[in-house]
Amino acid sequence: MRAIRVIIFVFGAAGLFAAAGCHEAMTSVRGFPVLDDVGASDWQSVSVGEDHTCGIKTTGVAYCWGSNQYGQLGVGSTDTTCADGDARVPCALRPTVAAPGLSFLSISAGSRFTCGIMSTRAAYCWGANDENQLGDFSSGGPSPVLIPSAFGWSEISAGYSHACGVRTDGALYCWGANDRGQLGTGRIAGNVAPVRVPIANPVASVSAGQQRTCARTTVGQVFCWGSIWTSRLNGVEMARVQSSPQPVPGAPAMSSLSVGTFTTCGADPSGVAYCWEANPRGEMGTGIDSGSTTPLRVAIDLPLPQLSAGIVQTCGVSVSGAGYCWGDDSFGQLGVPPSTLTQHCGAQQMVCATTPVAVFGRQQFTQISTGFGSHTCGVSTHGNLYCWGLGTSGQRGDGTDSFAIAIPILVQEPATP
Repeated sequence: MRAIRVIIFVFGAAGLFAAAGCHEAMTSVRGFPVLDDVGASDWQSVSVGEDHTCGIKTTGVAYCWGSNQYGQLGVGSTDTTCADGDARVPCALRPTVAAPGLSFLSISAGSRFTCGIMSTRAAYCWGANDENQLGDFSSGGPSPVLIPSAFGWSEISAGYSHACGVRTDGALYCWGANDRGQLGTGRIAGNVAPVRVPIANPVASVSAGQQRTCARTTVGQVFCWGSIWTSRLNGVEMARVQSSPQPVPGAPAMSSLSVGTFTTCGADPSGVAYCWEANPRGEMGTGIDSGSTTPLRVAIDLPLPQLSAGIVQTCGVSVSGAGYCWGDDSFGQLGVPPSTLTQHCGAQQMVCATTPVAVFGRQQFTQISTGFGSHTCGVSTHGNLYCWGLGTSGQRGDGTDSFAIAIPILVQEPATP
């Protein structure tokens, strides 16, 4: 399995900025159009992966940008190359039409692959397929692979190396990697074709994380399976394998759910946000950096009905549309300059916020997404799209592959409709 991106945090924050020669870019707000959210770009939704990002316009056309090393952008060729360690890989610095000719209702960017549901309720995945996360035996790449379902799909979630989907009849299926039981089949073996997850009640939504999956039933009950956090021992997060779905102890009824690398978060019907599992960078938002096996309230007095848990950061949107993020801010992925924060988390003492901080610029958002990498994106109420954080693969979509930007910057318009 590919190394977890969290290994990049072994250096001190000052070393990371100095090595990249971009501390000024991380803290300066000059030249970035973040305050005037005017016009309308007609973005409907956005999904953040690891080194790439995808979004859908109100027309149903899907766009992706960032790294295309595995074909995760859904296009065979891209406009340039970007740095990936010592190598350079194909990438797109601005939105590029993904899976041309298909019209999408939703899209989900995983670690190195992408999945989407069409207006016909057919689902397709494309990109890396080393763990059969595309649902077939192919070598992967930019060509969309049809995920079979006689009933159609209502939701699909692309994880690190596995994916899960909810059928229109409420049945839940997963496929791909299963080394920690993340498929919920009761065994530790991968599955190529979608396999039914044994949850008795109809499922309303699913979220696939790194090696863990959680689902929410139509009555709000939350089940999780895979790598389940138990404790922290000498600075190392400890977890057990749980290969079958089990209810989350102490969890209230949830109306939303998001699984990250270490942390899982959800909101109850009134919008009160909860997080649980590991908390190495304060990504639970509870004011401390210790984890919990049961859900704890996020330390904010505002409802956050929409949540997105990432690798070591979490974000949410309030009822009024205000954006908040918490956790690791080493690359500005919280939407605030790291120099404005005073907390440090984890053994490497990375700059962080253990409680929610307002995203710079005070835009009003309909959605914020963060994922397996160190960047974050949000759709504003005007239909504009902003990204912030790491950008070395072009994943911010601002036309550059600059190291990091700590405040929201407008995503460029696609070159073609």
